[in-house]
Amino acid sequence: MGLAYEILGPVRAYRDGRTLRLPAGRPTAALVTLLLHAGSAVPVERLCRELWGARPPASAVANLRSHVSQLRHLLTSPGEPVRLRAECGGYLLRVEPGELDAAEFERLADEGRAARAHGATDLAAARCEQALALWSPTEPPPAYGPITAATFDRLRERRAEVRETYAQARLELGDPGSPALTALLRRHVVEHPLRESAWSLLMRAQHRAGDRSAALQTYRAACRALAGELGVPPGPELTELYRTVRRGDGPPVRTTLRVPGRSPRGASPLRLTPVPHELPCAAAPFVGRRAELARLTTGLTRAGRRPTTLSVYGMAGAGKSALALRAAAETVDTFPDGQLHLDLGGSIAGARLPPLQVANRVLRSLDPAAGPATSLAEARARVRSLLFDRRVLLVLDNATDPAQVEELLPVRGGCAVVVTSRTPVLDVAGRIRLEPLPQEDGLALLRATVGDRPVDEEPESAVAVVAFCEGLPLALRTAARRLAEGSHWSMARLARLLRDERFRLAETGLRPRLSASYHRLGSAAVVFRLLGRARPGPVTADQVAALTGVPREEAAWALDRLVAAQLAEPVGRGHFRLGELVRLYAAELAATEASAGAATGAGAEATAS
Repeated sequence: MGLAYEILGPVRAYRDGRTLRLPAGRPTAALVTLLLHAGSAVPVERLCRELWGARPPASAVANLRSHVSQLRHLLTSPGEPVRLRAECGGYLLRVEPGELDAAEFERLADEGRAARAHGATDLAAARCEQALALWSPTEPPPAYGPITAATFDRLRERRAEVRETYAQARLELGDPGSPALTALLRRHVVEHPLRESAWSLLMRAQHRAGDRSAALQTYRAACRALAGELGVPPGPELTELYRTVRRGDGPPVRTTLRVPGRSPRGASPLRLTPVPHELPCAAAPFVGRRAELARLTTGLTRAGRRPTTLSVYGMAGAGKSALALRAAAETVDTFPDGQLHLDLGGSIAGARLPPLQVANRVLRSLDPAAGPATSLAEARARVRSLLFDRRVLLVLDNATDPAQVEELLPVRGGCAVVVTSRTPVLDVAGRIRLEPLPQEDGLALLRATVGDRPVDEEPESAVAVVAFCEGLPLALRTAARRLAEGSHWSMARLARLLRDERFRLAETGLRPRLSASYHRLGSAAVVFRLLGRARPGPVTADQVAALTGVPREEAAWALDRLVAAQLAEPVGRGHFRLGELVRLYAAELAATEASAGAATGAGAEATAS
């Protein structure tokens, strides 16, 4: 029989039907957190935050290791692979299909909703009933951390939706307002007094049972609840139902039972679309970015009845993709209908995906059996139809222009899109500009990449490495790979290599990323190349005009283009600065252009002679 876990009530674990004795307190809380993220590595930092709050004690990591060791020993049997292991800077719990009641609830709820959408009402009722039976009459214990608490809030919200789907299906199948259904709906409106749909279903069940007086009393109770909490009257649907009951019109007629697994016409079998889970496990360490991560995760967890769009932008190598994927991983349970990840190609020159290809790729992830659309409008419309009233997360990485990412979200539903880009391609409120890491976080990233010892033994050299890499995570991780090549490399030697401008750009791995930004500059590319010949330091439009020979207004426009492309930044009124790595890249381009011009001139001279 293997393992089984119950968290939709008192937390319990079983092996071969035998109850396991779980250690009380934080070890069990850690188990619940890992179960809610089964199959994904949960970072140590997040586990500590979940178990001890925003300011965990110094002993938190050591205590967490002890808790994990207890759980590993409890959950692993001799002769079978380890269930709980360290991975990607955190811990991953392997849970097989059918072992976790919450996962089974989600699966049955998805099947019930899909069955109802395809007209198989009796199958929808059966699946919803099975899903609801997994919940214990006793509520789960309070969660330690905010993200785990938010996950349970979402599960309870999903339970409310399943109850209503079940009740609606029962009524459509001809339930006469049975005592069991009416009792379920009475409990439902007590738990969710602001859901008009709950009041409506209870009124329908009472009306179906012939209890007109109870239905009218339910309407008056709904009015009091909505006015007292929200200060609003009932909506048109509930009001029209009230008028129907007052007129004494008969209850709806019984709907004919349908064949399980069939469409209303009985022509085609029910096809349940698989739920995509495309988020990759982070291969590189993630440090810092606490404020930005909090903004992203808060924006994602607040996705409600209307879709949410968030944007992260910044210069090449700043860690935009890492931040977006970290936020997506931390909020994955907010999006039970799927998580998509698509690289739109903006980080490498010439790799941009056309908008139609983007929309068709999203379409294929949501419905693998569907064929591609032939036009962009058709593709976007089909994507919106598939996303309507669902909770799906789309991480669209490395966008270059709005056409790649716009018009994909429907008008209703809890979907969210996170877009990363060099420039702010979308004008949305949830827009975050990612700056380079401060020195403290840059050193922390070095420690996470190469270990504490190289940094502690040569702290001044480590500070120099962070400075030469300008706090860019990509540059730091790339340069630090030298230290993994063997003991002949030291932090001091790496700092000396980066100090040499002939090698710095190559050692940081930024050249191909900067090239993508450069190739989108248009006519401003000429000014950018010539700035490579200027002395380091801020420049003005007048200085650029004198250096390049272009009119001042054209120079000012070119500087604005460089700022938009994250290749320059304003440093005071009318002054602009190129980072050293960007300036080195511009100098390379200028030198290449000069060499090509010299070679062309020499060739022409030889031909003439």
